[in-house]
Order: sequence, then structure tokens, then C-alpha cells
Amino acid sequence: MSVSPLVRSGFEKYADGGKEVSIEALRDILLVNLIPLNHPVVVALLDEVKDKRAFTLEEVCELYGRAKKQLEGFLDRLDLFEKYDINGDGFISREDLKTSLRERDYYTEGDLDTVIDLVMMFGDANKDDRLNYKEFVIMLQDVPLE
Repeated sequence: MSVSPLVRSGFEKYADGGKEVSIEALRDILLVNLIPLNHPVVVALLDEVKDKRAFTLEEVCELYGRAKKQLEGFLDRLDLFEKYDINGDGFISREDLKTSLRERDYYTEGDLDTVIDLVMMFGDANKDDRLNYKEFVIMLQDVPLE
């Protein structure tokens, strides 16, 4: 396994001789390695592991690699995601969708709730009533952006 020297040294610092680090340490390690924690890709990635209490060096490297790889692409989708993420929290809520769709005048007022229900039904994989970046990209993977 190829390990970035900064990832390894961050892991060793936080592990303090142990074999695992906490989620807080993982976040610090990513940040030191110039992974923006508030970026929707990273928010979605961290959301996937939010219930995990400890991470091995291999897991930290895997998450770092995934974040780095995912940040390299999706610029058009990211731009679109950010337009719908009205409050900038890294998620698209029902209220964000309603505000965005209302501002863009895409649907009649009477159709908004139906459209939002359908978006959440098809896009919200973890059923938390909001779309993270990964859910958004998966939902739109076959939709052209022109």
C-alpha cells in the first residue's frame, strides 16, 4: 500500500503508538493533506463513515485516496450541486430544493411538493430527507448537463 508521507505522519501522531485514530483525527489528517472538509464530495464521504469510531492506517489511506480521486472530477455536477445547496451545508434539503426550483420557475407552485417528493424518493438513498453530493451525482449520472 502506497501511503502519502503526510497521511502516515498524521496517523502516527494521532494514533500515539496505537493502531487506530478517531473520526476527529481522520478529519484533521484529511485537512492537513489539503482535503477541504466542507466540500460536498468530502461531506458525503465522511457521512458514510460517521458512525465508525476508529480507523486503521489502511482505512485512513483508503478514505484519503477516495476523497482525492473524487475531488478530481465532477466539476459540472459540483457547480450544479452548489446551486441547489442554498445554505451551503453540503446537503440539499427539501427546503433548498423548494427555494431553488421556485427561483428558477421550473414548476408550478402546485407541482413543487410532488417533484420534491419524487426527487427524495429516487435520490435519497440513506433516507435522511436530504441529498448529499454522492446521492446527487448518482441520481443524475445519466442526465446531460447541457
